[in-house]
Amino acid sequence: MLFSVLLGVSSAAEEIASEAAALLDEARAAVIEAYGRDDPRTPDHPGWREGLELGRQALAIDPHPDIHRFLGRTYAIVGWSVRALTHFDALLAEGGSLEDPEGTALAEVSSSDLYGATAANIGFARYGVGDLDGALVYYGRWLDAVPGSVSALRWLGRIHLERLDPEAALPFWERVVELEPDDEAAAFYLEEARRGAAVGAEASAAYRSGLTAYQAGDLPAALASFEVAVAAAPGFVDASVWAGRTALEVQRPDLAVRHWERVVAARPDDGGATYFLRVAQDQAAYGVAAGSRFHAGIEAYERGDRDGAGAAFAAAVAANGDFVEAWVWLARVHQELGRYDDAVEAWERVLVLDPRDERARYFLNVTRQQRGVTAAAGAVFADGIAAFEANDLATAGMRFTEAVRIDPDALQAWVWLGRVAFSLQRWEAAAVAYRRAAELAPDDDDIAFFAEEAERLANPEPEVLEEEAPEEEVPEEEVPEEEVPEEEVQEEESASGDPGEPEGVGDEPAAPAEVPDLRSTEPGEDLR
Repeated sequence: MLFSVLLGVSSAAEEIASEAAALLDEARAAVIEAYGRDDPRTPDHPGWREGLELGRQALAIDPHPDIHRFLGRTYAIVGWSVRALTHFDALLAEGGSLEDPEGTALAEVSSSDLYGATAANIGFARYGVGDLDGALVYYGRWLDAVPGSVSALRWLGRIHLERLDPEAALPFWERVVELEPDDEAAAFYLEEARRGAAVGAEASAAYRSGLTAYQAGDLPAALASFEVAVAAAPGFVDASVWAGRTALEVQRPDLAVRHWERVVAARPDDGGATYFLRVAQDQAAYGVAAGSRFHAGIEAYERGDRDGAGAAFAAAVAANGDFVEAWVWLARVHQELGRYDDAVEAWERVLVLDPRDERARYFLNVTRQQRGVTAAAGAVFADGIAAFEANDLATAGMRFTEAVRIDPDALQAWVWLGRVAFSLQRWEAAAVAYRRAAELAPDDDDIAFFAEEAERLANPEPEVLEEEAPEEEVPEEEVPEEEVPEEEVQEEESASGDPGEPEGVGDEPAAPAEVPDLRSTEPGEDLR
């Protein structure tokens, strides 16, 4: 019963001429028997051959649609696609339908599926020998017979793209995506069809060839195809992107620069394109090795890997000693890692290459002063100098104070702390700072001078007033000397403001833990 449905038994069988109907019944019985025996499905096997012969005899008597259905399905089952399609087309021409009789249980062997399989077989045969136009005919017949066939739509869209006709391909891919919105491959080809319609068939085909070659690992061929696409459509930005990318990978930075410049001009907000343009420009200017290592260093730095970044920047300048920006980054990393001697050397190299670089001159000065500061205190020390240069003395004082708390032996931090205190006229704080600096550098005459000056200003000598001459000269011996009690003399000396020896002079130097407090300083008191 099931195979009778497969072969297209129709309730309209009584409408067939009686002699033809009898032959059709015999034909059905023959093929059912062959199917039951699981005979090889070829038109030359006796069981199938007998059924087909009886069907042809019935058709000769009465070209009824049901006989065409039987023959179309049987030929399709045994793989004779051309004859199967001929009978299916005749069925449709006679007003019949590919919808199977009611009760069909095997959807996968429906007349629609069999029709599609036969059309696909013939269409693919044409496609295989390069007859794209012939293939389109058969896939088109399939779609006409089964309008919702996604497979037919796919093939039609694909062949039109290969024929360099993206505009013709576009509606087929749009329909596939509409029917299967989650199909990523269909979405890709839809985008390709749209792109081709926008940039032209030649550029689209070259671009597609480039992608295929790139995926196969043939980068030179891919680059050549992308360049053809760009030449055919100069505004084809995606082709320029791939051309620029591939040019970098085959170490042709000059060519990559031209493509990335075109991309950046078209997409000025594209950060990725801007980045790759810089990479290409650096490689073109300083060599592939230096440019590659430099940008590897930037990436490492942005990941927080300072050691890795330093190694990459060192490799960049080793590859090209004139790479100024690589020296700048190498100096910066050395400075941040507390490698101040190495940083000084790098900043000095920057100034040799570019004597007008005031940034390098500033950081060279800072780094030279950081040499006496530990790495832990180096960053806040540098912040203090920056604040001082910006006339933010309150912040500068806090940063230098933090630096000496971290590193009590940081000579330059103590000197700068004293300088800030001097600028704010905080003489006692200046004295503490310079006293500690003098302990750390006892042979430094400049520090000794400022230490003494700070002590003097913190402990000023009392003013000496000149005595007025008496109106009458009285002989000295006639002037009785008034005897003053010792207690009053001491009180009078105290009231006169004479402190005697300044406080702190002759004492032991202040301990490193003694840090002047500048937090109460009034802002704006800068006497520099």
